[in-house]
Amino acid sequence: MIFKYLEWIRLLYDMKRYQEVDDYDGTARPDHLFRFYPEGTVCSDGSRYHGLFRMGRENKLLIMLDGGGFAYDKYTAARPSGDTFDENNPTFYDSWCKPSKDAYARLGMFHEKSKKSPFYGWSLLCVPYATGDFHGGAGEFTYTDLEGKERIFRAHGNINLHQCIDFAKQFCPHPEKLVVLGSSAGGFGTALVGNDILESFPDCDDCTCIVDGAAIDFALKECAETLWQVPESIGAALHTGDPVADGLEYLYAHQKGRVKIGYVISLRDCVLMRYQNFIDTKKEMGWPPEAGERMERIICGTVKRLSAAIPDISYFLYNYNFNDIKGRPVESNGATSHCCLWIPEFMRFEREGCTGLQWVRNVIDGETTQIGRNLLT
Repeated sequence: MIFKYLEWIRLLYDMKRYQEVDDYDGTARPDHLFRFYPEGTVCSDGSRYHGLFRMGRENKLLIMLDGGGFAYDKYTAARPSGDTFDENNPTFYDSWCKPSKDAYARLGMFHEKSKKSPFYGWSLLCVPYATGDFHGGAGEFTYTDLEGKERIFRAHGNINLHQCIDFAKQFCPHPEKLVVLGSSAGGFGTALVGNDILESFPDCDDCTCIVDGAAIDFALKECAETLWQVPESIGAALHTGDPVADGLEYLYAHQKGRVKIGYVISLRDCVLMRYQNFIDTKKEMGWPPEAGERMERIICGTVKRLSAAIPDISYFLYNYNFNDIKGRPVESNGATSHCCLWIPEFMRFEREGCTGLQWVRNVIDGETTQIGRNLLT
């Protein structure tokens, strides 16, 4: 228990100091993370956008898709997030590149000095998320903000993504291994644009996509095509109320033979249940017990559907709260953690004799590993 307290303190310290990232100066050296500003990119609020890159020592590339909510109509577009959460005044997405999130590129298994990590020595491209469109958008629309002013929402996530990829390909144009992973909205993004990304690296035959902390019951197609104006290849994947399953099934169908797929999520994800509760009630982001039960059914449904459609899928389903010193779910509603790949504890977190770190390695190596099957209801 004392060790976990100390680990929490260290994590908070690292999240603060890792926000300090050098700007690209025209040179890249191994294991040095820098910030770059690709041409033609912009955040949804019109502010300056940046990507993050670290050159590795092996011809292998990890692409991390950042998360931060989503805007699915003009009401949610008018409510971007600040730095704090207020249940009585819900916000829905990050509209600008928050420096605090740059730290995720160096936490846990993503740190350049983590020799235990399956990504040790790899090049890293971190794609910040500031467009509310699951990294899929290529359009714009207008909305009225809370002060009554008309604003432009720039759903340029897919444009930003490909500009970042083009930058990274200067240093790693033909990786022998490629992993695409994302947490939260980045997890939704991995499912929806994973095929799109793999098409950018046609010479790589060893590809992996891992989705962390993404599940929802929401018919996304109309929003994606009408508001976000996603490319046709992304919109084509969407056909049910389960966009994660839609996207991963589409990815598997189009990249079968060269892609391995992993899915990791907690049983009653505390953030996802708030979003789902707002979608269901259309009035609040609360998390009553019934919201927890609803989220569990959705997540189990997604896992079952993926297991049927993708026989060799790996998944790690857990009922644990990394924010509690003893890992206990929230007593009132059973809420569990939102996302885990960047959390240092997940590296040693063990279920059924397999740690989180080993599970990630197994997925990349093509060893199908399904953890938490007994939790499926």
